[in-house]
Amino acid sequence: MLRVISLFTGIGGLDFGFEAAGFRTTVAVEMDKYSCRTLRANNKWAVIENDINSVSSRDILQAGD
Repeated sequence: MLRVISLFTGIGGLDFGFEAAGFRTTVAVEMDKYSCRTLRANNKWAVIENDINSVSSRDILQAGD
């Protein structure tokens, strides 16, 4: 199964589509606190709540393990 890193996630609509197509979302990056709260309540993805400009590739990859 291919894994997905989600950037600018919102509440995950596009990611749910990817999962329906057989992909697995492992980490999501979103800066809106309400969207992050919704993501955490509705799935098992690691959620990084921060501006994408402040998140390193290393942080994203580590969260997705």
